[in-house]
Amino acid sequence: MKIDVTKEADICLIRPYGRIDTLTAEEFKATLFENLKGGQNIIIDLSEIEYISSSGLRVFLAAKKELGNRRALSLINVNEDVMDVFEMTGFTDLFHIEKQSVDGQKDIKVVFFDIDGTLLSHKTGQVPESTKKALKKLQENGIKIVVATGRDLVEMKKLPIMDLNFDGYLTLNGNICLDKNEKMFDGNEIDPGEVEILVSIFQAGKIPFVLIGENKRYINFVDDTVIRTQEQTHGTIPDIGEYQGEKIYQCLAFVDDGIRQKLDNMLDECMITSWNETGLDIIAKTGGKAAGIQKFLDREGVYRSQTMAFGDGENDLSMLKFAGTGVAMGNGVEHLKESADYVTADIDDDGIEKALEHFGLI
Repeated sequence: MKIDVTKEADICLIRPYGRIDTLTAEEFKATLFENLKGGQNIIIDLSEIEYISSSGLRVFLAAKKELGNRRALSLINVNEDVMDVFEMTGFTDLFHIEKQSVDGQKDIKVVFFDIDGTLLSHKTGQVPESTKKALKKLQENGIKIVVATGRDLVEMKKLPIMDLNFDGYLTLNGNICLDKNEKMFDGNEIDPGEVEILVSIFQAGKIPFVLIGENKRYINFVDDTVIRTQEQTHGTIPDIGEYQGEKIYQCLAFVDDGIRQKLDNMLDECMITSWNETGLDIIAKTGGKAAGIQKFLDREGVYRSQTMAFGDGENDLSMLKFAGTGVAMGNGVEHLKESADYVTADIDDDGIEKALEHFGLI
């Protein structure tokens, strides 16, 4: 079996040829494990591989186990047949995998965008003109654009973004999935048992708390923290209301880190992410933007490797890790940048346009 090995800086690129099956798996494993000793991140270029059997798959699993979380193992240039195998066996959940088109460019079919700090500038309250032009070019090039936001559709419609003609909307951190016509095609409600506790928090009235259903959102009371937080993020304040027994897809809390920690410790079936120093999203543990993206991909018949995602905040972390290519805005939080595949410029410095040009999508 022919295997090329190229080393540059902290990257070791391994390119095997032919088939990885019972006849060649041991030779491939020997070369791969020899290079695992070098302390570099491993990229396996599968552009010359036409077939992988279970023997070959076990080599990848063994390498993943050997590396643990210490270093990255990426699989690139994967053809359709091999990608089918990776999808069927769940390898797309275990490895960073990229399918590439014939010309070597990333084969991106869908790009997902957070709103606040990604599409919508906190400084101007507007979408940069460069972003508007870039998104239009994406669609002209046959690439779909989808919103993935913690906001609900009602609030989104009050923002200057709806003229961008999105191909889908993953609202409430991916827990309500809407098509381009704003029709819900999937959702992920919070466990009814957990909702009982959330409603108790809402009704106790000790902290400002919002319940959000499919078509309705309401708050228990409004204080200075709510007003200040929403002003900082160009958000709107929900009407004060009472719980009527509907399904709940997300809650908001306007609290400091101390209260957040108490909520984290209390809620067994929910996860919490921040979108502001005093703004929290509370959603089902099974939810999140990554889960919403998977629902959209299942509907469209698109692979994870054919996706790109842009974000700037803590609630974008799962989305950027899940997408084939995760892009952090220059104005994003530091731990998001550390997890991203690429860090672009600030939103107000044409960050989205520059990233899309960098990857050759526009």
